[in-house]
Amino acid sequence: MVVALGVLILVFGGPSLPPEARIEAARAIERARYAFVLSATSPFDDAYPRQVFEKRVAREMKEERALAAAFGISITPEVLAQEYERIEKDTKAPDQWEAIKKALGNDRRLVEEAFCRPLVVDRELRARFAFDPKLHEESHTRAREARSRFVEGKPVEGARILRLSRHAEVAESTDALLDSAKAKARGPQVLTTEPQPKADPPVRLDPEARHVLEGQLKRPGDVSTILSERDRFSVYRVLAVTADAWTVEAAVFPKRDFEAWLAGLE
Repeated sequence: MVVALGVLILVFGGPSLPPEARIEAARAIERARYAFVLSATSPFDDAYPRQVFEKRVAREMKEERALAAAFGISITPEVLAQEYERIEKDTKAPDQWEAIKKALGNDRRLVEEAFCRPLVVDRELRARFAFDPKLHEESHTRAREARSRFVEGKPVEGARILRLSRHAEVAESTDALLDSAKAKARGPQVLTTEPQPKADPPVRLDPEARHVLEGQLKRPGDVSTILSERDRFSVYRVLAVTADAWTVEAAVFPKRDFEAWLAGLE
């Protein structure tokens, strides 16, 4: 197959593009996107020197090697075709999508290889990493120990008091409230008779997590299972229950960092 990108002619027939072709295709894609940047004043090559795409493609190829080596996953043509169709159907930026396809000669296979493949690889790799039990075994062990202490009515070091919303709306995770609680714990505690500010609103939960907790947290003393989210394990022990929220002790254990893990691979 032969595809013209500017003055470069790409010839490929294997399962994926060779590095040089991927770099040139990535430049063509970004150049098409750049035309939609209203605030752009610099020439494209000044804003995006070639080294940007060399590093980007090297990263993409490393992710694909990691996906195969760590999880035994290879991206098939069928998967790429499904991703292409998903973007065709669901894209929120159809003008940019059309410009990208045009920049790649309206060659569907080239679009699948140069644009869809990196998206699929990154998404699949992060999902596999996030929920791999061996990679996060240490954090999971700590979460199991914390749950055992909760069940026994014992304190858990580092646990925080949180209010979790029982409403179904999707909103932020517990990160912000946990950070706030940590900051308050480090500061001085002053007794005062002045009117106190309103308490922070309950933390909104992921719908799936909220559904699980509805079946587990019925009364004070109830302890949740270990909830596995992309970046943490969480365990809750109920202190109080209202129609709107659970007040809980929350033990949260971060999982391994994706970027640090990937950087440590050969």
